Amino acid sequence: MKRNFVILSRLKLRTLKQRLIFLLTMSTMVSVIFTTVISYNAIISIQQNKVNTSISSTLERFTAQLDRDYYNLLQITQQMIPQGHVGSDVDEYFFSKQPYDRSVLTRRISNNIELITFSYPNVILVMYYNLQNNTILFCNLPPVDNVLLADLPRIKQEFEVTYHTFHSSVYKFGGHPVISVARNTVFSNDLEVTIYVEAKNDIKKDLNSLLNANGMDCIFLQIDSNEQIKYSSNPNIFKVGEMFDLSFEGLSESINGYICYKRDSQHGFTNVLLVPKGSYNREFYTWGTSILIVTFIVLIIIGLTGIIFYKLIYKPLHIFESEMEEVGRGNMEAINYYTGIEEFDRIFSRFNIMKSKIQKLMRDIEAKEKQRRNLEIEKFYYQINPHFLMNALNSAQWMAVVNNQLDISKYISKLNYILSYSLGKTDQDTTLRTEIKMLKTYLDLQKMRYDFDAFINVAEGDYLDTCVPRLILQPLAENAIHHGLDQNGLLVIDVRLNNNTQMIDIVIQDNGK
Repeated sequence: MKRNFVILSRLKLRTLKQRLIFLLTMSTMVSVIFTTVISYNAIISIQQNKVNTSISSTLERFTAQLDRDYYNLLQITQQMIPQGHVGSDVDEYFFSKQPYDRSVLTRRISNNIELITFSYPNVILVMYYNLQNNTILFCNLPPVDNVLLADLPRIKQEFEVTYHTFHSSVYKFGGHPVISVARNTVFSNDLEVTIYVEAKNDIKKDLNSLLNANGMDCIFLQIDSNEQIKYSSNPNIFKVGEMFDLSFEGLSESINGYICYKRDSQHGFTNVLLVPKGSYNREFYTWGTSILIVTFIVLIIIGLTGIIFYKLIYKPLHIFESEMEEVGRGNMEAINYYTGIEEFDRIFSRFNIMKSKIQKLMRDIEAKEKQRRNLEIEKFYYQINPHFLMNALNSAQWMAVVNNQLDISKYISKLNYILSYSLGKTDQDTTLRTEIKMLKTYLDLQKMRYDFDAFINVAEGDYLDTCVPRLILQPLAENAIHHGLDQNGLLVIDVRLNNNTQMIDIVIQDNGK
C-alpha cells in the first residue's frame, strides 16, 4: 500500500482531488478495456461457433438434400430403362402392333409413372423423350412446347446419365426451379430414347429464408469437377462458366470479400455458399456500436459519480484536517460534528474518544513517571542491604578462618556464593553449567543441615553451555528435600541430552513418599 502511495506521489498527484480523478479515470479505462476484451472474445466465439456452425450446417444439410434428390431421380430412371419395371412395358409397347394392346400398355405405363411420382412428392415431370425427332413419347404432365433437353444446364456427365443443375421446370404450367437427370437408353427396336426426370428444389429461396433470418445474404454456386461454375444464384457477380478456385484447405475461406464455405457432393460436384464479409460481420459491427454507446454512458455515470463522491468526502475530510491541527496545538476539547454520513460521523465520534484517551494517557504517563522516580529511589535503598549482608558474611568468614573454624568458613563461603549468584553478581551469563554449579553448592549447604545423600550425574557436552533462566533447578531440589525425603533420604539428579528429541532431560528423583 505504501508503494502505491509512492507511485501516486511520483506522478505528482498530491491532492485528494487529483488522486480521485486519476483513480476514477484509470478504473474506468480498465473496466472498459476489460469489458471490451471479454465481449470481443465472446462475440468472436459466437461468430465462430454460432454463425460458422449455422452456415456450415445449412450448407451441409442442403448438400445432403440435393444428393438425396439426385439419388431419387436416378432410382426413377433406373425403373424406366428397358430392364426396369416401367421400361419393360415401354419396350413391349414398341413391339406391339394391335391398337388395343397398345392402349392397354399406354394406360399401364401412365399408371406406373403416376405411382412413381406419388412415391416421390418432389418429382414434377417424368417423360420419355425421342432424340431422333425431338418428340415426347410418354409423360405424366404436359411439357412446354419445343422441348430441347440439350439446352438444359449440365453439371456432370457420367456415361449415359446427365446431371442438370438448377433450371426452370419443363412442365408447361410449372416454372418452378428444379434439378433434373437425363438418362439415354436404347430399346429393343434400336430406338434411342432419353428418360427425363425433374424434381422441385427451390434451394435459393430456402437458403435465403434461413440465412436472412440471421440477417445475412448469400450466394449459392454449383461447381463441377473442373472447378467451373455451372450454377450461380447471382450471375452478375459470379458468372456461369467462370473458373472458381477450390484449392483452399478446410471447409471455409475468405475470397474476394466473401466468406466461402464448400461441401463436396456424393455425385462428383461441389456446392459453395458465399456470404459477404459485411453481412458476416454484422453482429460484430452491432457489438462495436453497442460497446461505444455503453462506454459513453458509463463515462457519464462515472463522471457524475466522481463529482458527487468528491463533494461527499472532501468537506468532511477538510473538517477532520482542521481538528487534527487543533490536536497538534494541544486542544483536546471534544466537539460533536454531524455530516449526515454515518462513516464520517463515526470517525468524528471515535476521534473525540481518542482525544479523551490521549488526555487520560498523558495523565497516566505523568503519574507513572512520578512513580518511576520513587521506585528508583527505593531500589537504591534496597541495594544497600544485600551489599551490607554480603560484606558482613565475608567478614564472618575471615573471622572463622582466623579462629580456625573451617566448617563455619566453608559454610559461609557457600552461602555467600549462593547469595551473590541469586543477585546476579557472580556468573552473570547464566548457562546450564553455572546452574548445575549453583545447585551443587546449594545441596552441600543442605547436607550440612539435613541427613541425606545427593548424587548429581551430568553427561558432559556442549549442551551444558546453553543459556537458561537463573535459578531454575534450585526450587525443584528444594521441593524434593523438604517434601520428598525421609530420614537417611537419597536424592539423585540426572542431566543429559536426548539425541532423539534434541531436548535436555533433567530428572530429579528421591526415595521419599
